[in-house]
Amino acid sequence: MKFQMNLTTSYDDVIRFASAQDLQNFYRRYGLDGLEVMPLPYSSAEAPGDYLSPELCPLLTPDMINGVHCCCSGDWMDKDRQRLIEGYRRDLDYAMRMGAEYVVFHVVQVDNEEGMIYKPKHTDREVIDAAADFINELLDGQKYDFWFLMENLWWPGLTFLHPEDTRALLEQVHYKKKGFMLDTGHFLHTNLDLQTQEEGVAYLHAMLDQHRDMISYIKGIHLQQSLTGDYVKQWLQEPHEMPKDPAEQFCWIYEHIFRIDKHEPFTATGVRELVERIDPLYVTYEYITRSREELGKYLEMGRLR
Repeated sequence: MKFQMNLTTSYDDVIRFASAQDLQNFYRRYGLDGLEVMPLPYSSAEAPGDYLSPELCPLLTPDMINGVHCCCSGDWMDKDRQRLIEGYRRDLDYAMRMGAEYVVFHVVQVDNEEGMIYKPKHTDREVIDAAADFINELLDGQKYDFWFLMENLWWPGLTFLHPEDTRALLEQVHYKKKGFMLDTGHFLHTNLDLQTQEEGVAYLHAMLDQHRDMISYIKGIHLQQSLTGDYVKQWLQEPHEMPKDPAEQFCWIYEHIFRIDKHEPFTATGVRELVERIDPLYVTYEYITRSREELGKYLEMGRLR
């Protein structure tokens, strides 16, 4: 079992570290084996407004990267398919060049309106069927050798709420080294009544009970939590008007999403046993933080070894 932390190649993340050695010393301090990287456009401290290829980020070397998280599109089913394929192939090719052992891919469809009002326009199975077809087009005939791990969210797609849908995704995807990246926090968002982390652990075990024959396909865990059901309930009771300006709309939507999906340490009694029950190949402490100091604090709070 390998442990890693998440990192993007965006300015906000890379500005925290002085060098590759500084970054490596940092994550090793918390008992980590490496990184799960999302390859966003890279900007340096000297030119924060210049957006460069993530491969130019001087902090990262192949020996540091265990996994690559694809830059996933949430609202994609009616978009230009060829452009989507090209974008994902850039991430997958980056993963190959960096020697990643796995990649992460979101199985979801949600537009801005759905994210605001929680009224889905597609069923989980509709999204799963469409995603499986897309994944097959993306991977068939390619010479990739990493694990392709499909991640759950709380919007239509892979949610782990219905074992028959989970199984349908597995059966439809052709790629041999396929599996799941279970995001614990995302799964907790499917139950707005959860009040404590301990309730969250029990809720996850109940899901695993329903997926007993598929637990072995959970090759990775994004270990995090945020209990924000009360916030969502309150939000849905109030009227909201989405900004018309695209830039303002983007910021408004992501502020709302980050209030739901806070990505904080999962520290409840029983988390270690939950991870041991799944016995994944990879555990990523996937946190959203505002500074190097807060990241270190979160890693210390959530560490399992």
